[in-house]
Amino acid sequence: MIYLDHAATTKPDPAVIAAMAEAMEAAWHNPSAAYAAAGPARRALRQARQAIAALLNAEPQEVLFTSGGTEANNQAVALARGGHAVVSAIEHASVLNAARALCREVTLVPPDGSGRVDPAAVERAIRPETRLISVQLANNETGALQPAAQIGAIARRRRVPFHCDAVQAFGHIPVDVQALNADMLSLSGHKLYGPRGVGALYVRQGTPLPPLLRGGGQELGLRAGTENLPAIVGLRVAAQLAREDMEARAARERALMAAFLDDVQRRMPGCRVLAADAERLPGVAALLLPGIPSEHAIAALDLMGIQVSGGAACASQERAVSHVYRAMGLSEKDAACVLRISIGRHTTGEELRLAGEGIEALGIRH
Repeated sequence: MIYLDHAATTKPDPAVIAAMAEAMEAAWHNPSAAYAAAGPARRALRQARQAIAALLNAEPQEVLFTSGGTEANNQAVALARGGHAVVSAIEHASVLNAARALCREVTLVPPDGSGRVDPAAVERAIRPETRLISVQLANNETGALQPAAQIGAIARRRRVPFHCDAVQAFGHIPVDVQALNADMLSLSGHKLYGPRGVGALYVRQGTPLPPLLRGGGQELGLRAGTENLPAIVGLRVAAQLAREDMEARAARERALMAAFLDDVQRRMPGCRVLAADAERLPGVAALLLPGIPSEHAIAALDLMGIQVSGGAACASQERAVSHVYRAMGLSEKDAACVLRISIGRHTTGEELRLAGEGIEALGIRH
């Protein structure tokens, strides 16, 4: 099988699995327990919080562990409950749907044709009553990097809390909450060879964030419930491993992706790369294949042993065209003909050559 859907999820690294197994065996006590036997659990939780904070250039008390990116995004958006929020039109569904459900009014800021949000457009959308600005760091469907630091600076100047969804970016490019001017930032474990069911929300000290879950007061009083320590340990190990090989991995993935896209465009001159003019994540690209519905292409490639997606995996069962591609100006017909290719740590050039042949075969059939 040729797996080219790393933006949907990644296989946990063996070191992550080993660390989680060790935590389940040696640190199985409740970290909140006061007796000495719970010391290893408390220590593991503290070390994980310190490690994630260091990678974000944050303080440990500003890191809140969650069940994943969706929960982190929902909690951040809850800051604007009942009020007005400014949100980019290409946010992940966990931001968009949370904003629609929780906020009295939401102003959606569309991207330009390259898939990037204009900071000036965000600033124009701010009102005196605006309670939150939420713009992602990297789009999960096109890989386009957003000018989050500029938007964060605007938010800081206008005194509006700024949330940045960095789920797709964290572990693949440097993420510094100070440079981004972020008041809140979301991340997830399973996008960087860590476990599913765990993530984190950075919350700058002084941000008036309400608790999402109420109970025993765990996680700085913002997220009640006994911590999922094995998963948190797995997130720590995955994040540290990602940081160690980030530069080399990014260079390798960027070169592989460039060669693959050149190959596909040579084989199928009518296809085009979305957000081609924007700076993108090294391993993510969206490929428009005019006249070839992504639903059919995904099924045909799957029969060839090639796994790709048409956009966000969480929306793949809804059988609707991507809101990201439509927001970028694609017609409904073209938006239904996009494949997302996302490569990873172990993707090879030979696998991409075979994927290019498979995509070429789709064009011959149509």
